[in-house]
Amino acid sequence: MTIRAVPTLAMAAALCLLSACPEQEPVEETGDDAGSRRDAAFDAGLLEGPDAGPRVDAGAFDAGEADGGPQLATTERYWANTQWPPYATLAPGGKLMAYGQVWVPGGTDRAGAMPGLTVELGHGPSGSDPAAGGWSWKQAAYNEEKGDNDEYMAELIAPASGPRDYAFRYRVAGARWDGHGEWLYANLAGVQPGSAGYASDNAGKLAVREAGFQLKVATLNLACLRDDPAARLDAAAERFAALGVDAVALQEVCADAAVLPGVAHSAEYLARKLSESGREYRALFHQTHLANDVTPEGIGLVVAYPILASSVAELPSSDFPRRALTALLATRAGMVAMTSTHFSFSPTAAAIRESQAAALLAAADDWQKNPARPGGTLFVVGGDFNADPGEQAIAAMKVTFLDAWAQANGTAPGLTFPSYNPAKRIDYLFVRPPEGVTASIAGASLEFAEPYSGSDRVSDHVGVSTLFSLQQ
Repeated sequence: MTIRAVPTLAMAAALCLLSACPEQEPVEETGDDAGSRRDAAFDAGLLEGPDAGPRVDAGAFDAGEADGGPQLATTERYWANTQWPPYATLAPGGKLMAYGQVWVPGGTDRAGAMPGLTVELGHGPSGSDPAAGGWSWKQAAYNEEKGDNDEYMAELIAPASGPRDYAFRYRVAGARWDGHGEWLYANLAGVQPGSAGYASDNAGKLAVREAGFQLKVATLNLACLRDDPAARLDAAAERFAALGVDAVALQEVCADAAVLPGVAHSAEYLARKLSESGREYRALFHQTHLANDVTPEGIGLVVAYPILASSVAELPSSDFPRRALTALLATRAGMVAMTSTHFSFSPTAAAIRESQAAALLAAADDWQKNPARPGGTLFVVGGDFNADPGEQAIAAMKVTFLDAWAQANGTAPGLTFPSYNPAKRIDYLFVRPPEGVTASIAGASLEFAEPYSGSDRVSDHVGVSTLFSLQQ
């Protein structure tokens, strides 16, 4: 069995760095060194050598006396976590083996399971506190030694719906954990003396794929800040709210406090406007260059689910930097890696766009096929590809991805640029389900093909939306 060393969910999501993502820039989450199974603050010199068997040493436990008699001993040096997996997708009733590790000097650094240690795996509502109640718990079994750690395992069984958080908790008979009470609640980041302890942001995340649940996604080039950006974004938000979009991939996202006061960039403005519909939306932005050498411009995402992790994949380029921004979302359709990208625009850059597609496909493979990641993640790409359907870049995407528009509309042209007189189809939504799962495209539509007021248009691009579901 391999060592499962995943201190944070963000680090797990950042594994695509190695080949597909040489310039990995997590936008939302940060994490610790993925090679650390026990916090570096614990000096190996503090650990004593082996003896005849497990025992509790005075450095680990300190028993006190109170007026009423002896108190629980205090565990003063320790570390524990939820080790693997950092996230997962299951159908209702589906099963998954989860692992946690714990270190107590004088206990886990001896052969076999530490006497008096009870370990449980639990799950509860997303964002909730396991110590406050409302979680379901089951006892975990000792698995094996991992250096000075003891590793435990338990089977996680998916409830009827999600998303859910999951984590391990630890208890030593007759003792309490310094600063954390009788039970030690440990998430992916690990917990130790003096730390804040459990935080839901770093809990394991379970997405339960509900049969028949339909996901609505869209893509739109925002045309930076041209014309009246606030009016254009207001019109876009109104339409997206009416559609009930779950996620939108955005290109030409721009930031200018003088033009859009009070927000960091146009994706944030759109998220705030969409949130007025009563559903909370969140925004991500990654700057790629300066538009006209002045205005920060890049790619973005607006999503109606908490962002568990994010990453940026570097793409080859012949003009300004080209990248793909991905956010991991726990949805009712399962885990979704939603990506926004913007390929090179030059008519002579077809070969570059083909290499950009290859890099994007490598990033998708990392999210879906890398054995170091949990399986079951859906990959969705929305973007301005600056390529017509006959280009090799698009053909390469369609080898493993579904072209949502073509799936739903056959040979209908689906022209998206320029919006006032469309002559090209260069904006796409691509969907690739995880292995063993089928995506069913219920429909795909062109958005913002008509002016929202007089001759005013939301963008110089027509947007695309699609509705689809997954079947096991």
